[in-house]
Amino acid sequence: MRADIPPQDMEAAADHAAPMERAERIVTTLLIGKLLSANGPEHLCRIRNISTTGMLIETHRPLGFGAWVAVELRSGEKLQGTVAWCGTGRAGVQFVTPIEVDRILAEAKQSATVRVRNQPRAPRFDVRCPASISSNGRYIDVVLENVSQSGARIAMARPPKRDTEVILSVPGLPSRRCTTRWSDDAAAGLLFLEVIPYHELDAWLDHVEVN
Repeated sequence: MRADIPPQDMEAAADHAAPMERAERIVTTLLIGKLLSANGPEHLCRIRNISTTGMLIETHRPLGFGAWVAVELRSGEKLQGTVAWCGTGRAGVQFVTPIEVDRILAEAKQSATVRVRNQPRAPRFDVRCPASISSNGRYIDVVLENVSQSGARIAMARPPKRDTEVILSVPGLPSRRCTTRWSDDAAAGLLFLEVIPYHELDAWLDHVEVN
């Protein structure tokens, strides 16, 4: 039985999906990406298992049967396909063309190893909402322009210099200690000292307008 399709959905999916050769499933919770669809904003998602022909994703975004979706990984690669079945918080996606599972998992493992050293860029979501930073007891209003599990971009007049430690406060999210990775005349990039947990960011994105 295919691991990405619940038993109750097997018969319905078989009635509609094009026949494809059954592929071995490799279970993983390491792949977190940006969910893209034809008529909706970007969302956070997690790939729970994957094969050469399809994947099971976790997402709170409702997805219709047969809809086109893509999951953009940290590397920028997009896994594209159509929704073969959908349920509460989960969906099965059949790829447009077969993928190289071993290569994708190897790159994910490499990213996880490098992350400790270089903090590679996690999937970012463009937003625009009020926030504030504090440093040495001084609070400054800023605009949050994008956010990921590991960092954010803020717009403000006279941003703090690089390697300045600040606390970022965003409505709906716990405050987070950060350091500035870069700054220019009107914006700064922040690196969180502790990443935002997947479920925490996913729930917040559901209640904020994503560009």
